[in-house]
Amino acid sequence: MPARVHTRILAEPLRVEEAHAFVQDPASGAAVVFTGVVRDHADGRAVAGLVYEAWEERAEAQLAGLARRLLDGWPPLRAVWLEHRVGELAIGETAVVVAVSAPHRDAAFEAARFGIEQLKATVPIWKQEHWVDGGVHWPGTT
Repeated sequence: MPARVHTRILAEPLRVEEAHAFVQDPASGAAVVFTGVVRDHADGRAVAGLVYEAWEERAEAQLAGLARRLLDGWPPLRAVWLEHRVGELAIGETAVVVAVSAPHRDAAFEAARFGIEQLKATVPIWKQEHWVDGGVHWPGTT
């Protein structure tokens, strides 16, 4: 049975429970679900919220490519779920979900870790921090 794959960029709230249900598989003894959540601080400053922007067409294609890399790199994976949110997010909201399942935990943990690291490094999604004092900042720019 081929592995299941789901990848999307969304403007609405992400569905963590749906990600977990999607990666469940009777042949898998491990499901890892990573959620990236908006925190209330960055670089020693209080954060009021974030805005994520993406080059959506390119980001969707790169998410699909990343899913293929995960399946190629960890052949026992049974399912891969990659979603990232765009738009305005408040403190505590989920910005990204990476979920995988595999027969054993080592492959699931390794693949999930690789997935989030590569998503952050390669997918064209940009974050703008809105500070409580009214300032804004695009991390990675000066």
